[in-house]
Amino acid sequence: MEKKYSKKEHDKCQRVADAFSELYEMYGDMCVVDAGKFGFAFLKWYGGESFDGNSVYQDSKELFDDLWQMWLDYKILDSVAGTEREDIDYKKLYEELSAETQKEYEEKRQQFLRLSGLCD
Repeated sequence: MEKKYSKKEHDKCQRVADAFSELYEMYGDMCVVDAGKFGFAFLKWYGGESFDGNSVYQDSKELFDDLWQMWLDYKILDSVAGTEREDIDYKKLYEELSAETQKEYEEKRQQFLRLSGLCD
């Protein structure tokens, strides 16, 4: 049986969407919008007339996980953009980061969790 999308979960999704406002600025071609009873729509890769990708969420943790992954992917890819390393798998690139950088990213994740009200 499908879980009912509650007002409480809607409000939690809104907090997650708001917490990641810097992500939308980083990419410049994506946003998360309130789609009412349908949940929150994550619109990606705006091409001038439409978005090339979209996902709808009714679960704040799933929304958080996907937005966090987009943030992390951007940071990792940005550090190797324009080099021969940009074709390497993100996971491998992450593992090659210094312990200090990995710690900074984990602290950022915790900050997003706090802003979202989803603290581990």
